Amino acid sequence: MPESPVVNLLIVDRSRPDIEHIIKTLEGDGYQLELTQASDVETVRSTIDYQPLDLLLLRLGEDLPTVAEVRLMIVEARQDIPIIAVIDDEQRPLRKPPRLLDEGADNYIYLDDADHLVAVVRKELRHLQDRKREQSFEIRFKESENRSAALLDNIQEAIAYIHEGIHAYANPAYLKLFGYGHADELAQIQMVHMVPPGYRDTLKSVMRRSTRSGKAVEPIELVGVRSNGQTFPILLECAPTRMNDEPCTQIIVRDATPEKSAYNQQLEDLLKYDDATGFYTRRFFLETLEIDHDGTVLYILFNDYASIRYALGFEAIEQFMIESAGLFKELLSSQDVPAHFASGVFTVYIPARSPTDPAALAEQIRAAVAAHSYQLSGKLFTTTCSIGACRAYDGQESAVQILSHADRACEGARQKGGNQVEFYQPPREESGRRTLSEQDEATLRMIRDALTKGRLSLIYQPIVSFENAEEARYKAYLQLQDPTGKPQAMDTLGTIAVRYGLMGALDKWTIIRGLSALIELHKAGITPPILFMRLSRNSLADNEFFDWLSKRFKDCRLPGHYLVLEIKEDNAEESFEETKQLRARLREIGCGLALSHFGGKSHSDRLLSELVPDYIKLDGSLIERLAKAKDEKSRQAMALLTEQARDLRTRVVAAGVSTAPQMASIWQFGVTLVQGNMVAEAGPRLDFDFRQYAG
Repeated sequence: MPESPVVNLLIVDRSRPDIEHIIKTLEGDGYQLELTQASDVETVRSTIDYQPLDLLLLRLGEDLPTVAEVRLMIVEARQDIPIIAVIDDEQRPLRKPPRLLDEGADNYIYLDDADHLVAVVRKELRHLQDRKREQSFEIRFKESENRSAALLDNIQEAIAYIHEGIHAYANPAYLKLFGYGHADELAQIQMVHMVPPGYRDTLKSVMRRSTRSGKAVEPIELVGVRSNGQTFPILLECAPTRMNDEPCTQIIVRDATPEKSAYNQQLEDLLKYDDATGFYTRRFFLETLEIDHDGTVLYILFNDYASIRYALGFEAIEQFMIESAGLFKELLSSQDVPAHFASGVFTVYIPARSPTDPAALAEQIRAAVAAHSYQLSGKLFTTTCSIGACRAYDGQESAVQILSHADRACEGARQKGGNQVEFYQPPREESGRRTLSEQDEATLRMIRDALTKGRLSLIYQPIVSFENAEEARYKAYLQLQDPTGKPQAMDTLGTIAVRYGLMGALDKWTIIRGLSALIELHKAGITPPILFMRLSRNSLADNEFFDWLSKRFKDCRLPGHYLVLEIKEDNAEESFEETKQLRARLREIGCGLALSHFGGKSHSDRLLSELVPDYIKLDGSLIERLAKAKDEKSRQAMALLTEQARDLRTRVVAAGVSTAPQMASIWQFGVTLVQGNMVAEAGPRLDFDFRQYAG
């Protein structure tokens, strides 16, 4: 039973008596229901998009949305709403629970079994609560990690983390102390090499003592070695800790050069304070805001700064900024952080804990500047300022983003005539929609309409092996029909869908429908073929995609090797880390990975060796050039690529083969997997006779 007694419930059904039966059953078990009832696709979509929901009960029947349609609506809305399929006596012989789960249902009930209804609802609400709690923990953990990383990067102490003697992390202060420009320079340098040979045994002893005791060790005096070989006295302390769930040692190093502290103070003052105004520097302001940005930022721009500088000269403009700073210096509390941020610009960070009222301060500054008469270089003049304000919340955005918002608000105030204050207002989702071009908006509307009204289908093109008749493979293509039933090219539609984050839902629809087709063959006693399916950048960027895919295979009970996910070479290169992680996880469930449109770049061989996919699908333009090329370099490049693939046990597929010369050009390099209209065109059925092409 969830902690909250109120359950936001959507029932998709037309039968009022059955709806009342469900309500009475759940209320009899102690639930308080906030009920929404719907029976058509548009109402269901609107409810999912705009109302908070804990649970969705979906009646199966004609003229009602299907499980797959509702699941795609939930995926598109980025919601976590369990779907429970409701099966009545009429649908019972027609609906098999495994098929419902495969289509996207989380569970199912029979309408006449009240006890089963209560048990399933209790279970799904408990799982939903567990998922939300886990997500909350993950968010807070990531926020804590980000804040810790920001603190380490900006702190003045020289700190490093040592794992198995190697630097796992070093902050900028540590790099600067030892004379290194970038953390990569320390990646393979052992900690013992940071001190002269005569001090290494002492360093090892201290680190071992810290590890065994599990406590921090008092600072010891050693000698450090900078990157240029120069030595200098240091104080070093270490403590055992963990980083990325691995045991390591935290090292804190301080420069012990005599009279260094006085020098450091002078240097810190130079970096911290602006000589002219006495305010903080831009650098210190950004560092402060990056570490702690729960408060309000004011961005103060003097409207006539450029003309004043031109008329009065450099020395007078400096005096102008000093005098302007004095107009509001006394209005600030000790917790506020004012800075001379740029030419003609002051910024003020007002933490949430400060007693200063940001709106009142902004208005006081505006009024003070407008009322003040400046007398510089024998001239008397007045000016005004424009002030933009942004309310920031800790952990949500970076310092640069917050300042950008304040600057945008300031520009809005300036365009309205200046001498006013404007607070930044985050754009609403509706405003984002209004910025779409008419063509993009029409395309997105057509895609959404196709999703909800079932105008999507798959067609399959065989991938033929000229060596083994038992190897049945198909490339699955998503096909979308417009309202008139005319098929639309997914190349153009897919680009727009990716741009607006909709392609991930289409990827999942394609996989669900493809797996369903394989299950049907398996039930009919036919060995399913291997399906190749394209994966978009949206899915690569989705951290939850693999978990979703793993659950689909677990539900349908098919071995993973029946699916090969295709990723374009360009996408794999741009999202290399995500592709590499997905490659490793796909191996856990036996799924294959293919790099498509491959081989058109000079460094394709490096991507091949890094990812080691199961297949590479040669780019069609590459095959066409090879068929027409007469120079030996093109042939040598293809020979090296196919040889490298064989060494890595990566199968090579020639895709887009449509002519006999293309077939002949790739045949000489031992490529025996071919896809293209030369072999067979794509069709709606998985019934191609592969034996006719076996050698």
